[in-house]
Amino acid sequence: MIKRIVLTLLQFLIFIALLAIGGNWDVINLSLQIRAMEHHTTAFNPIPVIKTPLGSHILIADGLIFAAVLLVLILLIELLAKKLKPWAGLTVLAFVLAICLGFAMKLGLPPAPTPDSSGIPAITLPIPA
Repeated sequence: MIKRIVLTLLQFLIFIALLAIGGNWDVINLSLQIRAMEHHTTAFNPIPVIKTPLGSHILIADGLIFAAVLLVLILLIELLAKKLKPWAGLTVLAFVLAICLGFAMKLGLPPAPTPDSSGIPAITLPIPA
């Protein structure tokens, strides 16, 4: 049982790492392109950057795709090992928690309302005459 808890925690950390790497995939592609330009060649980018506007943020969906592919691979390995039924729930739980934490880190949590936040006066600057 301890072994399975450790493996689930490890899966969670790997999902978070893939979300972080994929969320910065445009920076990785940019560094590859700059390095290729220094050597007067073209960069080989086999994985395109998939950007989606989400409110005032731009979400790079590559991390979500990387984590989803890893989830499918883990579930296939569990299926082949005939251990899908008892442990698939923990694997999916680690994936969902990682996605929730990743979105919370990327988008930020909404600020908590304060009792006097609606009565804050606006600061105006005097207009010179």
